[in-house]
Amino acid sequence: MKEYDNKTILIGAAFRVDPTKASEVTKMYADKLNEEQKKYVINNLKEANFKIYTEEELKKSMEKGMENLVIRLLKKKFSDIPEKYIKLIEDADEKTLLRIADNIFEINEIEDIEKYIVS
Repeated sequence: MKEYDNKTILIGAAFRVDPTKASEVTKMYADKLNEEQKKYVINNLKEANFKIYTEEELKKSMEKGMENLVIRLLKKKFSDIPEKYIKLIEDADEKTLLRIADNIFEINEIEDIEKYIVS
């Protein structure tokens, strides 16, 4: 996965565009905007009700999506999931969620997910 600088991520998040296209826009205007101008643009976008997502917000959103996916897969496999296991999944980090999803076919009983949960 290609790494992008903060300007590229900001433009991509602000306009919800592919980072590659945001990178092109960033290169075009990189030397034209100082910090004060960037803040002005960001404030105007916010006032226009554009949602600007921080990296942290995007990460949390993706993690929440992964939680939902793991829970849906487990419900499909086991029908009913005790609240204890839903809570464990909601508290799990991204690596743990991926580990559970990767091993969904090896999980034969709902209790088996405990061995994938990092304490």
